Amino acid sequence: MSEYAFFEATRIFKRAVPLMVKYKVPTTPHYFSLWYTYCAGTHPELNQAVDATVAKFGICSREKCDSLIESFLIGDSKKELDNFRQKVETLVADLGNSMDATVSDTEEFQDILSSSVTKLENVQHKASSGADNQQVIHELLQGSQHLLSATSQYRLQVTTQKAEIDTLKKKLEEYKNQATNDALTGCLNRRAFDQQMADYNTQNVEVSVIIADIDHFKVFNDEYGHQMGDSVLKLVASKLEYSMKDYGLVYRFGGEEFAALVPSVSFTNAWSIAEKARATLERLSVTDKKSGKKINSITASFGVASRHAGEDMEELLSRADEALYDAKGRGRNCVMPKAR
Repeated sequence: MSEYAFFEATRIFKRAVPLMVKYKVPTTPHYFSLWYTYCAGTHPELNQAVDATVAKFGICSREKCDSLIESFLIGDSKKELDNFRQKVETLVADLGNSMDATVSDTEEFQDILSSSVTKLENVQHKASSGADNQQVIHELLQGSQHLLSATSQYRLQVTTQKAEIDTLKKKLEEYKNQATNDALTGCLNRRAFDQQMADYNTQNVEVSVIIADIDHFKVFNDEYGHQMGDSVLKLVASKLEYSMKDYGLVYRFGGEEFAALVPSVSFTNAWSIAEKARATLERLSVTDKKSGKKINSITASFGVASRHAGEDMEELLSRADEALYDAKGRGRNCVMPKAR
């Protein structure tokens, strides 16, 4: 590293750490990568997103930092990895199909050989003709027996390889789920949400966005601990997925925030769906098995917006977000729509 490069890196470091402390960001290498990039000024879109977050909340939560890192710092590499994985999946699928066909053909061929060997043995046993015929039959029998043995070994090898291919396919599917599903709640993650939004945008699909934010979630964590908070998140995710199962998919949007994409329903129906989900949540309770402590009042605030023809998905998401803040401003535990 040149003297200038070292000086520049030191300067950026001295700016990044105080900002992390100021905005209550854990000073770990994972989050430092975000704030180092921010202070270096090499990613203008990232800086705009960070500035907007700080201006709005006064801090930059771990969840928001994770979202920013996901969106701006590792998005490209994940796209490349996705592309690579897709090619591998296609290759594995083709190999698997080929193996299935080969195993089937090999089994059929082995049955034919086995039958032929039996017939040759009978012919040799019953033959009463000359020595030349006996020799020909003997050679045919030996060749068939050798081929049968080789085929059996090949079948075993192919079967083993097919098992390995099946295992690889299973692992690839698990990896795919890890890339698109939230590890804690099991529902789809923000990355999957962004991808679906992009697909709907390309297809110009009429869709409604429902955003739900658990009310006073920080109080749960502070009073009962993070383990209890995790239990609340998992329970809320499960109930939201159940409420939305006939309408659309649920995503963990970040922290205590969830989102649902509901295609092909009217604005009024989307509002009604959100209200049913809200009513389901307010009846929930969670008990800590170790301490016996119980949370009886789990509620959430909801924002709803529906897409108009040709509307950009970012505008739609922004309106749903505004509706959510309206709901919080009205005392929480309610659903607020936001028309265009």
